[in-house]
Amino acid sequence: MVSTRAYRGVPADERRELRRSALIETVLDCLRDDGLGGVSVRSVCARSRLTPRYFYENFDDLDQLLVAAVDSVVDEVASASLAAMAAAGDETATQVRAAIDAGYGVVVTDPRKANALLVAAAGHGPLRERRHRVVTDYADLIIDNLPALNALGLSERRRARATALFLMGGSAEVIEAALSGRLRMSRARLVDHLTTMWLGALGAGLGGTG
Repeated sequence: MVSTRAYRGVPADERRELRRSALIETVLDCLRDDGLGGVSVRSVCARSRLTPRYFYENFDDLDQLLVAAVDSVVDEVASASLAAMAAAGDETATQVRAAIDAGYGVVVTDPRKANALLVAAAGHGPLRERRHRVVTDYADLIIDNLPALNALGLSERRRARATALFLMGGSAEVIEAALSGRLRMSRARLVDHLTTMWLGALGAGLGGTG
């Protein structure tokens, strides 16, 4: 039976959520320090100082925890991008650049989160499917939230979505190369380059984005 009683004033559901968050934060630390091959349920439990009972209270296995960790980074990137886009003013170019810079800033300033995305990019088990979903979700996020695209008709929207999917796939490869050190480019130059790519492709495909 699962306890629903409060402990030291903290409800059971809240304690469980705190343990879940702790496990996600810990696996991010383990990925950074030990690499994917060095991460196990035992290592995560030892580092978080939680027993396996509490691990399996939240996750069926290690893969489920890894997906949750990637999702937490993805959600943070999306939130940062949308907030930056909303605060960027009325110019499409400024909105696109702000969204890219804010999203990239989440991972480039925290190696743990960068590692989580690189694990997803490596196509490990269930993360392979999750990576495809991330690319699709981000493409839809841009289409739904970029004001210049709000008035598109059905046919134009389909073309815009296809363009955004192409751009997201390419952007993901560029970002992964930069995070892994295969591409040496400053944050400002990388953001400028990706912004130019997005504006050029969307403008060419839609007859200008404003």
